[in-house]
Amino acid sequence: MFIQTEATADPAQLKFLPGCEVLAEGTLDLRDKAEAAISPLAERLFAIAGVSSVSFARDSIIVTKANGDWQHLKPAILGTIMEHLMSGAPVLRQSPAAGGQPRASSPTDGKADAVEPVREALRRVIDPELGWNIVDLGLVYEVAVEEGGIVHITMTTTTPGCPATNYLKRGAGEAASDVPGIEFVDVELTYEPRWMPEMMSPEAKAHFGIRDGERW
Repeated sequence: MFIQTEATADPAQLKFLPGCEVLAEGTLDLRDKAEAAISPLAERLFAIAGVSSVSFARDSIIVTKANGDWQHLKPAILGTIMEHLMSGAPVLRQSPAAGGQPRASSPTDGKADAVEPVREALRRVIDPELGWNIVDLGLVYEVAVEEGGIVHITMTTTTPGCPATNYLKRGAGEAASDVPGIEFVDVELTYEPRWMPEMMSPEAKAHFGIRDGERW
């Protein structure tokens, strides 16, 4: 299962896109635990320390934090959304379960052992401008695997605002999701540090005729 995350204009809010229908129509804002009683998913999200409100839309979930760091909150929120949607439980108690049932697979055994298969899968994602895979281009900064087949990928693009950004981000998520045992993929885009040609693998540098120390 691939859930994208997007920053919002409010740094206290983060948007989660699970790739399936969340709400049949309209939007729903739940501002406290009492209001969350109509949604088993919202109840589970409010149980995470630091979550102050939850909003549902057709294909997204926006979570607002009262405190805490997204670096620590996001994995817990992602895991909660994934577990709930994969269980087939309804988002709202008065409505049927949301459509778009995610793919199920067996848990990954050995977190460290799962990293390399994911990186190999990411080599299938080709930057359309450079015609080379994102791993050897140095666009994949980190691949982390947690228990239960949860994968977190931190990546970048060659330049901020690259027109292929969404294509590469989605491609990375879909490629990692195809690895046996992977249940959930979170792809985070960053430009810190900024990408430099020096980050390419020796094979990629040789392909582009770049010697160590040379500028792009």
